[in-house]
Amino acid sequence: MLVRRLAPGDAQAYWETRNRGLQEFPDAFTSSHEEGVATPLSVLAKRFGGSGSDDFVLGAFSSEGTLAGHAGFQREARTKNRHKGTLIGMYVVPEFRGRSVGKLLLDQLIGEVRAIPGMERLSLTVTHSNEAARMLYLRAGFVSFGIEEKALKTGGRYYDKEHMVLAL
Repeated sequence: MLVRRLAPGDAQAYWETRNRGLQEFPDAFTSSHEEGVATPLSVLAKRFGGSGSDDFVLGAFSSEGTLAGHAGFQREARTKNRHKGTLIGMYVVPEFRGRSVGKLLLDQLIGEVRAIPGMERLSLTVTHSNEAARMLYLRAGFVSFGIEEKALKTGGRYYDKEHMVLAL
């Protein structure tokens, strides 16, 4: 498995994989599948960073070149918050689960974020009922600091989000 930063040429594969995750787990992501399919590739490609940006999205690729999963990072923009950033949009496609793809993505993302000057804290939210994801984050050293009840509402149901942070 090759883990690397996504580039503009990866936008189509990222769009497809991201939308698959939005459809499969409507309770896990803030964006809906409908919003995802309406999002232009050019908007998603901006998440890949560029000159002057610390933001990025990592992709895990199989030996055949298939995008098996992704995880993104966004640094806080405001001066007083620049010591913090957020893990966003982590997803592994079903065919590649159970192969440590999530751990590979998370480990590399944490390593890259630690290398950014001034970064001190990495936060995330995870659907509280998603035990597999919660355990992955806890094993990586994230600590829970609260549950936001009814954080998401989809399909007439509410989902709680757990807030976690990793001191870098």
